[in-house]
Amino acid sequence: MAEAANGADKLIASILEEAHRAAEAIGERGEAKAAAIRAKLEEDMAALREEAAVKAEQLREETLSRAATASELEARKELLEKKRALIDRAYSGAMEGLSSLEGEKREALMRRLLSRECTGGESVCPAEKDRALIEKLVSECGGGLTLGECEPGIADGFILRGSNFVKDCSFAALMEEVKTGFLSETARTLFKK
Repeated sequence: MAEAANGADKLIASILEEAHRAAEAIGERGEAKAAAIRAKLEEDMAALREEAAVKAEQLREETLSRAATASELEARKELLEKKRALIDRAYSGAMEGLSSLEGEKREALMRRLLSRECTGGESVCPAEKDRALIEKLVSECGGGLTLGECEPGIADGFILRGSNFVKDCSFAALMEEVKTGFLSETARTLFKK
């Protein structure tokens, strides 16, 4: 019996040894697969870190570019506001000077306005302040001009009424026209690249 027990022990030892070798082989294959998975994960993580770094740099550049553009636009807007304030003050002063013209200077200005704006046949409706002067100039000009009623809405100058148009030739309207053109040109030069 001892021989049978000894044979059984050998068989069990052989089976155990075979199972141990199979387990070691499985363990080695598992470690190799785990190492391959770890290597792939490290490679993927490195690629993700690199992609994240590239995206972060792109985002930083875009943010800096937007900030620079916004800053430049804000600076231009501020400069435009300051220039507009200066222009407003300059034109206010010019308007005061124009309105205060008297005598020959005022007459010469009105004469130029009438000759520049009138083509003939219009009615000239003066500001109350300029009624006597316009009446004198209309009578001198001829050309079918007629003196109309005083315009209550203007302080200086006149309104020209034709058969199919009305043109405001008050000092305020003329100055506003010049000022608007100047402001537009100023804005264009500020925003040119």
